[in-house]
Amino acid sequence: MDPWILQPEWRARLALITLVACFYTGVVVISNELLFYWAADTTYRYWFYPPAGVRLALILLLGWPGLLGYFIAVLALVSGGIVLEDAEFYEAFWIALVRTLSIWLALIAYGAITHVKTPWEKLTWMHLPFLALFVSAISGAAAHLTRSALGIDALDTLVRDVSLTVFGDTLGSIVVLSLVLWMRKAYRQHALKMFGTQPQHHR
Repeated sequence: MDPWILQPEWRARLALITLVACFYTGVVVISNELLFYWAADTTYRYWFYPPAGVRLALILLLGWPGLLGYFIAVLALVSGGIVLEDAEFYEAFWIALVRTLSIWLALIAYGAITHVKTPWEKLTWMHLPFLALFVSAISGAAAHLTRSALGIDALDTLVRDVSLTVFGDTLGSIVVLSLVLWMRKAYRQHALKMFGTQPQHHR
């Protein structure tokens, strides 16, 4: 019997995880280049952060491969000095782990509160701002608390840093998820016209 890593389904999953990690890393790098001069203050906290919406869409669409790909991307971005300068690997690991787990737990909690077990399939325009704010608040607070615990961020600016991050992440999530929702609606309408039926979704 072939080792699990050589089985076709696992090779496909590993390829998907790698693709997510590369794609999200590229989104962050491009966002930094395009938005730095007008969308960030002097402490590098973004007022409008589209990658927050991209990561949320990837996780909602792909599930755990999206989560794992996001973890790898954050680990690479922080340890590589793209997001934080002079960060040690263990610091990058904890930041990436807390970021990933906090988003996952926020989605689980949102589903429990709203009784929506699969947020992506049930996601509507009404859910959008609440989901974006809920996930951004939990992940932003967890990220800055971790950075403060590691001595990277100062405790006396914690409230300001968290508030600014939550605002930027929420706005970025709303914009990106609105675009994805519109694209999904357009795709379904196109499929209905072409085939006379809604496309089937497999999870």
